[in-house]
Amino acid sequence: MKLNKPSSLYEALMYLQCEFVAERNRVNPGSITWQQFDILTVLRTGASMPSQIGQRLGMSRSKVSKNLSRLRDLGYIRQMPDTHDRRELETSLTQDGRDMLDIIDQQHKTLEEDARQVWSEDEQKEFAALANRLIAKLRQERVAQ
Repeated sequence: MKLNKPSSLYEALMYLQCEFVAERNRVNPGSITWQQFDILTVLRTGASMPSQIGQRLGMSRSKVSKNLSRLRDLGYIRQMPDTHDRRELETSLTQDGRDMLDIIDQQHKTLEEDARQVWSEDEQKEFAALANRLIAKLRQERVAQ
């Protein structure tokens, strides 16, 4: 399949997003959804309340709840009543959840290797800096909603 070279920032971002989606689908051993993967990634940094997860990911309370229920059924997370507010559930990764993310991480190393083959060290640093600025802006706009 021949792809046209992106001729604009819009096309470059669109094609890059498509490639990242395809990569994510390829390295998904647990057949979890993107939203579930994002939740697990948030929990990798530590336990969190469902409301915090929803705010961080821009997901409605009902979507968070549905995804957490599925992840709990799969054995990837555990939920315990919060010590300060028993109505909230402190949500954290189980060992199975950490193991599954580790498998995905290993498979994502291929993406990093591909980038290292395409870009010089200076270009890699520049891309990382530019991407992090865009990530911060997108996250800020989503959390502010």
